[in-house]
Amino acid sequence: MIKVSQLWSYPLKSGKGLSLQQTGFDAEGMLNDRRVLAVDEKGLFLTARRYPQLLQLACVPEDDGWLLSHPEGGDCVVNASDTTLSGRVWKDDIQALDGGDAAANWLSGVLNVKARVALWQTAARRSGKYNLETSFADAAPLLVASEASIEKACELGGVNPDVRRFRPNIVLSGVEAFAEDDWRGVKINGVEFEFLDACSRCILTTRDPDTGEANPDKQPMMALRQHHARADGEPLLGMNAALRSAPEAALISVGDEVELVP
Repeated sequence: MIKVSQLWSYPLKSGKGLSLQQTGFDAEGMLNDRRVLAVDEKGLFLTARRYPQLLQLACVPEDDGWLLSHPEGGDCVVNASDTTLSGRVWKDDIQALDGGDAAANWLSGVLNVKARVALWQTAARRSGKYNLETSFADAAPLLVASEASIEKACELGGVNPDVRRFRPNIVLSGVEAFAEDDWRGVKINGVEFEFLDACSRCILTTRDPDTGEANPDKQPMMALRQHHARADGEPLLGMNAALRSAPEAALISVGDEVELVP
C-alpha cells in the first residue's frame, strides 16, 4: 500500500525545511512553501548552490510576517512593506514585496553579500517552463518523491540517506525505487496531483543539509548521473508536480493512502 510518509515545506528558498503532519495548498503550491526569497542587489535569486549558509537559515511563518533565524546570526522578523521588488528566478520575472531595510541588513550580514528579502504576493510569478502560477520554487509548484528513490540514490552515492538533500514536498512509502517515474499523477485524500516531468538534480544534493558542506565526490548527484539519468546524462530523482484539484478543499496528511491516477 502506498502512503504519504512525510510532508515538507521550505518557506525560504534554499533554507531549512519544516516537517509537517498536515498541509493545505493554494494556486501556487503548498501553503507557505518557497514564499520567502533571498535576492541580490539586482533582484536575482540567491540559492545554497552558491551560498550554503542559506541551508542553516530557518524560516517560520508568523501571524504578520516571517521569523528568520541563523545559528550564528540570531533572529530577524520580516514583514512585508508596500514596496514592490522586481527580480528573477531563473528565466521567470517576479514581482514580490520587499522585506525592508532591517531584514536586508540582517540577511546581508549572514550571507556576507548585499542581499534583500523578497516576500510572496499573489501572482508574483508565472513559470515559463510549465505555463502556470508557481511559488519561488525552481519551476514547478511541487516535488513528489519516494523514500525508496531517495534511499537508493544515497546508497549508490555512499552518503547517509536524508530526504532533505532532495527537498521534496510529498514523500511516499510502499513503492520500489524510482517507481514514481512511470506515473501520470497521484490522488491523496481525494486531492489530485499531476506529474509534469522528472526532476533534474543539481549540485545542491551534494551539500550536507545541516552544515552546507559539499561532498568532495559530488555525491549522490554523480551516482544518479551514472545510474538514473536522462540520455544526456542529466541526473533525475522525484517528479515535478502541480495541484489539479480545487486548492480551497485540498488537505493531505502523513499516513494518507495514495492512489495512482490512471
